[in-house]
Amino acid sequence: MIGSEGFRRYFSNTSWLLLERIVRLVVVLGTGILVARYLGPTLFGQLNYATGFVGIFFALTTMGLDEIVVRELVRSPQRRNALLGTAVVIRMLGALLLIAIVSVSVWVKEMESLTAMLVLVIAASEVFKPFNVVDWHFMSEVRSRPTVLVQMAQVFVSALAKVGLVYFQAPLIWFAWVYVLENAALTVGYYFAYRTDGRKVGDWRFNGKEASYLLSESWPLVIFGMALYVQAKIDQVMLGDLLRTRVGDAAANAEVGQYSNALKMIEALGFLPVIVQRSLAPAITRAKALDLSHYHDRLLNQYRLMFLMFLVTAIPLYFFAEPIMVTLFGEEFRPSGVLLSLFAIRLFFTNMGVGKSSFITNESLFKYSLITGVVGAGTNIAMNYFLIPPFKSVGAIWATIGSFTISIFLMDLMMKETRLNLRLMLKGIGTFWRITKAN
Repeated sequence: MIGSEGFRRYFSNTSWLLLERIVRLVVVLGTGILVARYLGPTLFGQLNYATGFVGIFFALTTMGLDEIVVRELVRSPQRRNALLGTAVVIRMLGALLLIAIVSVSVWVKEMESLTAMLVLVIAASEVFKPFNVVDWHFMSEVRSRPTVLVQMAQVFVSALAKVGLVYFQAPLIWFAWVYVLENAALTVGYYFAYRTDGRKVGDWRFNGKEASYLLSESWPLVIFGMALYVQAKIDQVMLGDLLRTRVGDAAANAEVGQYSNALKMIEALGFLPVIVQRSLAPAITRAKALDLSHYHDRLLNQYRLMFLMFLVTAIPLYFFAEPIMVTLFGEEFRPSGVLLSLFAIRLFFTNMGVGKSSFITNESLFKYSLITGVVGAGTNIAMNYFLIPPFKSVGAIWATIGSFTISIFLMDLMMKETRLNLRLMLKGIGTFWRITKAN
């Protein structure tokens, strides 16, 4: 099996994805430390409040199409131009809707002028994201090398910009413009990667029938994605909003800065499950079409890998988070170390949730995922409302863990189909040391 062509192809693909994530981790961590030290907790928190506010609406840019389009490209590669062309148009309309909603929200909330400018600039950067459909083309063919090279180039462009801003002691608003630069650079890179692959963007065509099909499949995922982003980003926004009236703007922004710093570290360390899931997704889809036992074995093995990666990452992080954060960011960010040790527990739910997305996609349980997403987001908001005022950032972390427990595990008891997935997840956790060879 190890010497087979299929194994070599998936191993090569995973290796490229891993390389990109390692490069991103090192470069982003380095520039992140530089920017955090330069801005300090208060300004850093103000910037991350803005990114968190826009992040709540990120699902409107993806429109829930990523895994669906990849699935359809694997099944019917002859539909490539229609699928990619249609997806670009849908995503562009979603990006414009995001900008409109964010603009109205800024006005309704009567945000402070600098915060409002940060939010609007970051939202404007979303108009460049629709062209990321090129990544789906290469993903469907298990060829990540071209897009990995583009993404690494974008990481270095962003890093150089941030280093330049710190060197010239730029005001806070310029750090928001870096998001525009990042997305624009990625768009240009994807264009040339697709062209180098011998294909033409000019061949893409919008197809009404494809649009109707994609939207009929993805609309639950749009709401689910919105709920998921709310569950992931609302903490930063609610920390700022709930504490602002109690401790003042500066102290609230500083709390958001400490929380965001720890959150960025845990997000940076969470790249492994995403790589594994994205790389194994085509193989799991093919197994589903060929043999159910083979399909279940591959899902089980994926859950085992997810739990093993949680243990390898979270255990040392829990014990060494505080000295790591003080060493990297300085004494000013010591509270982030305490928060990071708690975030290590959240990695368990993140890893299993990433693995679960393969089951949801292949079983077309998008309406179910919609329900779990809405319940999870609603639970997170409610728990934040009660836990943030007395416990601040620690309360926000426990609110997230509680909501993930409900949405990822407990909600699987609702349906017969999802009970099977719950059994696979629990079996994977209980036998994480054993990888079975599917026949």
